[in-house]
Amino acid sequence: MENKLEIKFKNQKQSFEILENEIVIDLNTVKHKLKYNVQLDDIQNNWHITNGIVDLKTMRLYTSVSFNIFLILCCIALANNAPTQAIYFLILLSLLPFVLIVNIHKKVYEEKHIGSSKLFYFIYTKQNATEVDAFIKLIYKKQNEFYKKKYFLIDPVLPHGLQYERYIWLYNNKIIDENEFEVIKEDLDKYYNFNINNFQK
Repeated sequence: MENKLEIKFKNQKQSFEILENEIVIDLNTVKHKLKYNVQLDDIQNNWHITNGIVDLKTMRLYTSVSFNIFLILCCIALANNAPTQAIYFLILLSLLPFVLIVNIHKKVYEEKHIGSSKLFYFIYTKQNATEVDAFIKLIYKKQNEFYKKKYFLIDPVLPHGLQYERYIWLYNNKIIDENEFEVIKEDLDKYYNFNINNFQK
């Protein structure tokens, strides 16, 4: 799968690109018009889904249409000397399409938010759910590769204990397997024992 994802939904657009250490996010949505970066080590392994919001332009359009329908129906009712109950009925009738359309529009898409200190969400629909989920899976894969490249090594400057704790963290988070953990731990011990022996000589 490519390291890029572009989402288009109605008049909204999102693009995401995974780089070596970060993700470039470009949002042009109802709520946000932003471009920024999220570091891979700032992404948490959790997510939640919320409902999308109605476009304000769409809301104004529906409101205008409903109001005009209401005025037309009221004019017809008054011209024909309709009773008060009939006018109340017309008010409800003119509002019903507005309420239904807004509710339908709200349920058309959701937003899938990824845990991060920065804003990080995808427009999430039935049509793109599989593609978005696959891209999120790729993000976590790239994050694991980033952590492995950064911490799965022997650093001659850092203390033995700190490096050992890093290996345990990598193993507990399933970034390295048991065999890799045992090998790097043994290599670390050999490296420090070798240097201690040379220092004592």
